Amino acid sequence: MSNLHKNNIPNKKKVKVKIFTKKQKSSKLINTVIEELNQKCKDIVASDCKTFNDFPLSSNTLKGLNESKYVNPTDIQRETILLALQGKDVLGAAQTGSGKTLAFLIPILETMYCNQWTHLDGLGALVITPTRELALQIFEVLRKVGKYHNFSAGLIIGGKDLKFERKRMDQCNIIICTPGRLLQHMDENPLFDCFNMKVCLLF
Repeated sequence: MSNLHKNNIPNKKKVKVKIFTKKQKSSKLINTVIEELNQKCKDIVASDCKTFNDFPLSSNTLKGLNESKYVNPTDIQRETILLALQGKDVLGAAQTGSGKTLAFLIPILETMYCNQWTHLDGLGALVITPTRELALQIFEVLRKVGKYHNFSAGLIIGGKDLKFERKRMDQCNIIICTPGRLLQHMDENPLFDCFNMKVCLLF
């Protein structure tokens, strides 16, 4: 730049700029949303929930539900979801095809959302199923409904690459597994850690 150009530039005072302003505002907004969801959980009753939009759910979960064509909750979903969102232990029994998978996956997603779970927090939810077929089914439902959340999920079942699973175990926020494979990782894999786990689900 020549001296001529420099002389034509007016003197300007230095202005201090706050860094990460957008991130701070975003964090405050999320905290406000979480507080509102927790308050609604205390005030609402299951009989008032005619659709999934009536439940106090995050926009991420609702968007996944709507895109997957889940609109009206079944009886097991209506009775289970709200209790689980309130932090209560739930034991549910219903016939095949009644929607038990979704009834328990939604509270997992919401619990981790309200705890602002990240990949740095490790394993947050462990889902144990008796068969590989059921594990695959649960995993597919989770992928559809939870697609707008940032959680990582792993399918840990027999017949898959054990070495690949072992290396990625500590990167999974949600693990869906069969008992035999889980025991194998518990015995042999130092990366398997349940210290921060919030939810354990037995199918």
